[in-house]
Amino acid sequence: LMIMSGHGGNIFKPAIRDIMIDDPDFVICHNEWFNIVPREGFFEEKEDDHAGELETSVMLHYHPELVDMSLAGDGKFSSFAIEGLNSKVAWVPRDWSHVSKDTGVGDPRKATAEKGRRYMEAVIPKIVDLVVDFATKPIY
Repeated sequence: LMIMSGHGGNIFKPAIRDIMIDDPDFVICHNEWFNIVPREGFFEEKEDDHAGELETSVMLHYHPELVDMSLAGDGKFSSFAIEGLNSKVAWVPRDWSHVSKDTGVGDPRKATAEKGRRYMEAVIPKIVDLVVDFATKPIY
């Protein structure tokens, strides 16, 4: 089973470990598709992780009918006051009322369907290769 998470923070490692203790032959893997390929060269925004340029571009590529760009905010956000949280020494959930006026982190107004297409054309072959490897090779 492959869990493809499209939402950061949904970390299933504890549940996956628990299931594999009970059923060690049932292999579960987890990925976050948006972290498979570095965003450099695809997107302008460096800090963009919630309804920003990357996610909006991918949505414009796959489901433009669900995206109303007239509602796009500017993507301005506030970082944590604790540097260790910003540099990912540790993680805590964000309180969106302190982070952003519209929960956006990164400027979605820079998004295009073409950027989303190009990015996913780089991501999908890596996922396909993994699935083929799981189907044709032992893990160890």
